[in-house]
Amino acid sequence: MKEPSEPQADPSPPASPRMRGLVRNLLLLIVPVAIVWYLVTPIYNRLLLGGAQSLLHWTESPDVTNLLPRDSQAAYIQRRDFPPTKSLVHAFQLTDVHFHLILVATLFLAIPGIPWRQRLENLAWAIGVTVFFDILLVFLIVKSTYATGLGSWSAGHYGPFAQNAYGLLKHLLDLPFKLGLPFVLWAAFYLGDLRGDRPEPVVAAPRSTPLPRSRKKAR
Repeated sequence: MKEPSEPQADPSPPASPRMRGLVRNLLLLIVPVAIVWYLVTPIYNRLLLGGAQSLLHWTESPDVTNLLPRDSQAAYIQRRDFPPTKSLVHAFQLTDVHFHLILVATLFLAIPGIPWRQRLENLAWAIGVTVFFDILLVFLIVKSTYATGLGSWSAGHYGPFAQNAYGLLKHLLDLPFKLGLPFVLWAAFYLGDLRGDRPEPVVAAPRSTPLPRSRKKAR
């Protein structure tokens, strides 16, 4: 007779309590964070436009580019050396540039088992990196428009190498890099903690004070 085979264990390990806590916190925080992002969007838009315009002026001679807000979600690219009726050369969505801030804030605030002060400090560093990334992305949107989006003017002022370079850089930052940035930043700060790879700090055990030896009485 065949002996009954023992039931095989499930090869997939159960989710750790910290992982379950992370998923729960993500679901709880995503909506409040999105509301805060929506409320601060007008302020952040002005920051991005001012920073990108300064970067553009640093690379231009003479300075001819203005970045003008169109509404609470979009902006215009204006060239002052073009005729007034054609000076607004392109419009783009600013919210498309920085919506990944929702992911950054949610991921950094949702991590369980970390004190809130440390979460907020790490989030501040991550937002600082994201601000520089977003300013660079707006800069490349403008340069890509100049290099590839203005027809004969673009062909007359930008060579094939510059057109391909600006177009490729804008494409990379606007799609894979922008979507991957929140997860790269989060992994850099927290992946080791979540997986338990980082060793706990070793605390030296207090030394026990040796008992004094009893002296033998002299006879």
